[in-house]
Amino acid sequence: MSIRTVLFIVAVAIFVASLVAIAAYYYRRAHRSSDRDWEQLLKRLSAVDRSSIAEVALDIIDDSGQRRRDGESATLEPAQIWKLVGGLEGLEVLEANCTVFIDLAFYVQRWYPEALVVAEQLRLSAREIEWHVGRLKGAERTGKLESAFAMYAQPAVATYYLMTRQVLALYEQGSVAMLTELRDVL
Repeated sequence: MSIRTVLFIVAVAIFVASLVAIAAYYYRRAHRSSDRDWEQLLKRLSAVDRSSIAEVALDIIDDSGQRRRDGESATLEPAQIWKLVGGLEGLEVLEANCTVFIDLAFYVQRWYPEALVVAEQLRLSAREIEWHVGRLKGAERTGKLESAFAMYAQPAVATYYLMTRQVLALYEQGSVAMLTELRDVL
């Protein structure tokens, strides 16, 4: 063997070894980042009173998520809804949590590709909630918040309630170990 051949083999070996070292570094970094991403996602969720959300939502939808029939009208008064939700500020918290729900769906999509459909449904639901909150902010500016609250707040809360159920179902289907932790937070 000539000296050139030996140098070539050494250079290739160094190149391959450096590629393996780089791959190992980024694999470990991605694994640590994944754990950190999960914790950061959960920290971004704001606390809400789950029982109040369920009470407001289940006043206009049934357990399956379908709107109640005309004969089964809503029983909560706007003042009760205001108190249970926490007013416009409470709805803004729900709106902010919707963004985290979408991020949670994209997070699980890393190993469960079917999550893409749920992420898109969550995005559309978040837009609906954003629309309702926008209407309420407009009503507040015109001094008609009280009369508009039940019309827009209750459907927004019902949509939020269904979104929480979708996120939990997604993590359940994906057989994700974080399901218990997510249940505790939601």
